[in-house]
Amino acid sequence: RIRLCIYITTLLHEPSYLISSCCFAKLQINMDRGGDAKRERRSDEDRLSNLPESLLCQIMLNIPTKDVVKSSVLSRRWRNLWRYVPGLNVEYSEFLDYNGFVSFVDRFLGVERESCFERFRLRYDCDEEERTISIVKRWINIVVNQKLKVLDVLDYTWENEEVQIPPSVYTCESLVSMKLCNVILPNPKFISLPLVKAIELDIVKFANALVLEELISSCSALESLIISRSSVDEIDVLRVRSRSLLRFKHIGNCSDGWDGCEVAIDAPKLEYLNISDHSTAKFRIKNSGSLVEANINIIFNMEELPDPNNRPKRKMIQDFLAEISSVKKLFISSHTLEVIFDSSCELPVFHNLSSLHIDFEDHSLKMLSTFLQSCPNLKSLVVEFKDSSEEDGVGVLSIPLCFLTTLEYVKIERPITGEARGMKLVSYILENSPILKKLTLSLKSSRENEESVILKELLTVPRLSTSCKVVVSDPRSCWLLA
Repeated sequence: RIRLCIYITTLLHEPSYLISSCCFAKLQINMDRGGDAKRERRSDEDRLSNLPESLLCQIMLNIPTKDVVKSSVLSRRWRNLWRYVPGLNVEYSEFLDYNGFVSFVDRFLGVERESCFERFRLRYDCDEEERTISIVKRWINIVVNQKLKVLDVLDYTWENEEVQIPPSVYTCESLVSMKLCNVILPNPKFISLPLVKAIELDIVKFANALVLEELISSCSALESLIISRSSVDEIDVLRVRSRSLLRFKHIGNCSDGWDGCEVAIDAPKLEYLNISDHSTAKFRIKNSGSLVEANINIIFNMEELPDPNNRPKRKMIQDFLAEISSVKKLFISSHTLEVIFDSSCELPVFHNLSSLHIDFEDHSLKMLSTFLQSCPNLKSLVVEFKDSSEEDGVGVLSIPLCFLTTLEYVKIERPITGEARGMKLVSYILENSPILKKLTLSLKSSRENEESVILKELLTVPRLSTSCKVVVSDPRSCWLLA
């Protein structure tokens, strides 16, 4: 009995270089002997035979190439089908030894193909550094010359000599997507990448500080850019200039602060911004009128309490916030909030903001209240905080305009334990929101009698909105408090 399981990847809603949704259908070939088994086999073979060869090759493009080659034993039709698969998907860990790994890739790349080589996905982690560097460069040169569309190379041999990507990649005019990890990008003499829409660089080194800037600005069709950095890239000012960029994600992984480092973004079509970086000192953004969603987790390299007299730093933070103030959906971390308030920054008004996810850990509820004052049109609020038995230390909290006019949905993500701080937050929301439709929260208690006490206390909290539903859940059950 031999079974072949092929997973068909269906691309939905996104361009071909980004897989946003997958639908998996399983096809099985059952080769048992016997009456019923033969009929089942004929049925399965008929279904497979109805699929065109081009579709079978696209299906096989999404599974490991080693399994693709194994399929040649299934039947005559499958014997040479692997030769027409327009891509390589291989990991060094799948092979018993280094020579077997190299021989397999060489043989696959040596096959003559009429169509272009769509995808080259390579993962390696081996001790043959010197040999691997030259071999990987040779492989990349081969696939680039076959009109490559997707280049995906990850080197897991950390703290060893990295592969330098060959310059031929810079002039691969068929390339649509490039994902590189732990490699070196050389200094380009010329860049011609008219079709590249997605670039992802993870701990990549550059021949000089201008390589990345030139690469970004030269990709006229670039829509998605992800950069995960460490101190190895030695870039003081990262300039992201693109007339086409829609999505940008920046991750800073340096353990030491980058006092002189800066990220400057100039992307007038940018719709999605995600920054998670506690090391870079300066962030600047302009032409941000198209921004729809932002996820901000930055502290501007301020581990210590900010100096209240540091006016340039405060103005830089205020300018950054002003540039993202047109956003419609915002996630802001507790670290960023703390820096904003400790620096005494003046908040802009987020006129377009309708959805806010805010984390203020164990900071004062006043911090939440003050930030909400700047969100006059907020409709949906998700709050993360740390419940505590300690009093918040704040008397009467101000009532944001959104509470009175627009706020309809609130979710408290971290569990309510019945402590003073959590109940104060719930009361603050319910007692001051006349149009609130739904408040969702969860409980954290190991005993049913404790849950009962919390629920009874919640029932006593006055609600300004007569139509508000309070949904309370724990891992075992869910309640709707009338």
